[in-house]
Amino acid sequence: MSQRPAHRRHQAIDQYLAQDKVEDICQQLACAKSWLYKWRDRYDAHNPAWAQERSPRPKHSPTRTPEHVTRAIVSLHVTLRHNGTGGAAAIIQALAQQGIEPVPSRRTIDRILHRHHKEVK
Repeated sequence: MSQRPAHRRHQAIDQYLAQDKVEDICQQLACAKSWLYKWRDRYDAHNPAWAQERSPRPKHSPTRTPEHVTRAIVSLHVTLRHNGTGGAAAIIQALAQQGIEPVPSRRTIDRILHRHHKEVK
């Protein structure tokens, strides 16, 4: 399998469009039927990039904590810790008092602070 992946995909689809048997294509290219069907479904004669691999990573994360809230949490943590108070409960209260929305859960605040602590080290 020294062929470039995109070339191999083109070869498979060319054979499929030439109505070669699926079993023969898969045997020749040492691929699974599911692989061939995946690329058949993605084939688009009008889009030359159809054979490019796509990242499985989502394009957006709707439940991700907004960056302005994350920055406020880290800033409040530093300030509150300097004043001798701190913790997720104090941060939640301070966020609410400042009108910062959405107010994340204690677990989310702990996760953000843990991640920030690792980045600082």
